[in-house]
Amino acid sequence: MRLLAFLLYFICVAGSPAFAGEMVLGTLFELKSSQGPTAQEALNGALLAVKKINESGKQIKIRLEVVSISGDTTGVLNGVNKISKSRGIIATTGIISEDASLTAAPAFQAANLPFLCTGAQSDSLSHTGSNIFTLAVPDIRTGQLLAEFAANTMQTNNIMLIRSDLSDSAARQADSFARRFKQNGGRIMAEMRITEPDPDLSYVTRKLVELAPVQATNSTVIDGSLETGNFADNVAGMTIQKRETEPAKPQIEGIVVFAPPSIAAKLLKHLKLSQQPYPVLGGTSFDTVSMQKEMREYPATVYHASQAGMDREAPLVRSFVESYKNLFGSSPQTGYAALGFDSIMLLAAAGKTTPTSAAIRKELMRIENFEGVCGKISFQGRSAEKPLYIIRIGSGQKSLATVLD
Repeated sequence: MRLLAFLLYFICVAGSPAFAGEMVLGTLFELKSSQGPTAQEALNGALLAVKKINESGKQIKIRLEVVSISGDTTGVLNGVNKISKSRGIIATTGIISEDASLTAAPAFQAANLPFLCTGAQSDSLSHTGSNIFTLAVPDIRTGQLLAEFAANTMQTNNIMLIRSDLSDSAARQADSFARRFKQNGGRIMAEMRITEPDPDLSYVTRKLVELAPVQATNSTVIDGSLETGNFADNVAGMTIQKRETEPAKPQIEGIVVFAPPSIAAKLLKHLKLSQQPYPVLGGTSFDTVSMQKEMREYPATVYHASQAGMDREAPLVRSFVESYKNLFGSSPQTGYAALGFDSIMLLAAAGKTTPTSAAIRKELMRIENFEGVCGKISFQGRSAEKPLYIIRIGSGQKSLATVLD
């Protein structure tokens, strides 16, 4: 009831004109789709931003029109049409999924209404036209940064890659990761390409058994002479036992996953049940509400990419998390909450002097080093540049592993 009342407070009636000193913005989120819980977090962040602006005492107030959509083409186009026909709206933000964004962007461009895409990561979005802007780190860059993390931080050289082959966001991250990982000298020892919504994961089990490391043993005895040192009990010529310093064959050191959340969750369950708890590195599809339980219950460490780090000690992040929890009853589970917040703050900053669509189109591209919950944000053309965060989940606890620029 608290969330419903809060929504009703901010939703404006379609067709209502703006009043003096008021900026009217629209939001479009896939609340009726499988991504609904994660999209809700993004919307919550947007609502929190409006509350902060309106309580700041500044001259311009924000009025928000919230439109809930399904992820299918008809639902997206109906939502865009509703917003485009609402009098007074000067810009829109929202959408976290790729398919919905690729449908909405041309429609907003045709309606000549600025649209800042909150979470979709398709590299081609900002090339749709002069009205389309993106906030999230794009897929190709995400894949590259994860490859650097795997090689330099995890120091993982030999992996199994489980990846989407569905021409989606996860597939682009996988392609980019694989190229950079190999360039860094990494080796993909096995690969499974996902071509259907509910794949048979038994291949993963068989391949991991086939490539499993040889059981460690102390049976290899090597005569070695210990040199005389400063300790009285050193005995020259004593026999010691040593393990080989290098395995006889390369061993899989981790599993890298770029797949939709439903498949990624199924994979973690599968690995847990088959008692093959390798360290896992995942793309941004892991940063969804539906993945949180499976990652907490996985017996090994999971790393994944996120658009924001809620564990950062920056004052703005601490204030955001506390305010979010106070307003909605729990802390944000994903980085999409921060994206929703920053999207509204960016549009408000772009239109603060002249609250018009033309001003927002012009001023967004001029933003540099904007201090957001997601970190410092600068626009290069119509694409934002911001950090990518690596989240670590181990022993049921979530923490920030590192920040990648």
